[in-house]
Amino acid sequence: MYNFIFSLDFFPKFGGAHHWLYKVGKYWPEPTIVLTSYINKLIKEQQNFDSQPHGSIIKIKRFPFKVNSLGIDGNFFRNFLILSNFLKRFPSTSPILFHAVKATPEGVILALLKILYKRRNIKIITYAHGEEFLIAQTSRQLKLLTKWAFRASDLVIANSFSTQKLAKLFCLDSKIKVVHLGVDFEDYQIPLKERLIWRKRWGFPTKNIILITVARMEPRKNHATVIKALAKLREKGLPIVYILIGDGEERKKLETLVKDLAVEPHIKFLGCVSEREKIKSLCASDIFIMPSIQLGPMIEGFGIVFMEAAAAGLPSIAGNVGGQPEAVVHGKTGLVVDGKNADKIANAIQFLVENPDIRKRMGEEAKEWAKKHDWSIISKITYEQVKSYLG
Repeated sequence: MYNFIFSLDFFPKFGGAHHWLYKVGKYWPEPTIVLTSYINKLIKEQQNFDSQPHGSIIKIKRFPFKVNSLGIDGNFFRNFLILSNFLKRFPSTSPILFHAVKATPEGVILALLKILYKRRNIKIITYAHGEEFLIAQTSRQLKLLTKWAFRASDLVIANSFSTQKLAKLFCLDSKIKVVHLGVDFEDYQIPLKERLIWRKRWGFPTKNIILITVARMEPRKNHATVIKALAKLREKGLPIVYILIGDGEERKKLETLVKDLAVEPHIKFLGCVSEREKIKSLCASDIFIMPSIQLGPMIEGFGIVFMEAAAAGLPSIAGNVGGQPEAVVHGKTGLVVDGKNADKIANAIQFLVENPDIRKRMGEEAKEWAKKHDWSIISKITYEQVKSYLG
């Protein structure tokens, strides 16, 4: 069987969805080929990435795909023809398994391919993230296309039970399987000495408790409420500081908020950092915090970063919407709170700061939780689900 991951965009430009598919493919026990686009603005980065060893992914093959929308437009049919012509290179009798990174537009293209090539043995696995179902409700066309993509899929892999609940409105419950997201656990097992050295780079007093968020700076990630909580708790005398990794449209507003609240000495914006710097920063911190909220159709389907923080041995403070309560086990690996309630966020921070023994225990339980979600295990579980369901 030929095994393909179909994603119209991919590394080195990526998001959580691409990260998920890449890790599943990397540890897949059968050869895998990624079918994706050229990234003209990142040619050197693309070439460097493609030339690296990628585990079971034996090849990353790029095409002149173009995407302007999630719906049907000229590029949709252009992308369909490119993929269709590529498929003609393979014997018509050979079974083909496609992993669609998203329902729209990738899953829709594959659904059309499956209809027009009925004689070919084409199977489709579509990966469900959560927010696509809410986005689909904003447009009649997107709703129809999303339903078509999921109903044409032979199997749907959802990243959480929260996402599964949303998916049930679009396809048969029997074809939806839940597989939580993972982490490369060993990458986060950094010696204590190295963690302390990295921690000193930030210049905070030794006894300070360091909060950290790694996320795109957009309203639903809720950085602003965390900053307000920090300001309130600093007034109470709590020795807390805050590291923000990432960038986005909210950054200028957040920097202005920090100035207005006069907490500049206690907060650092690190911007976008390398993967290795991200890992070291998590390992050098004390508490991970990202109490995301639902904003319009945008929701946290699971949150890979919670698992990364757990692998680093950090307890997390998460929001209570989407799949966050599945990524963070309340009272064991961290605390789950109402992200819209600033007082509850502040109380959660204060509780973990004032109870170092509980913070340590939660960090240890978080590490054990992450170890069970190593990407090699998650990929194996996904493979077993595919084999048991599709044969």
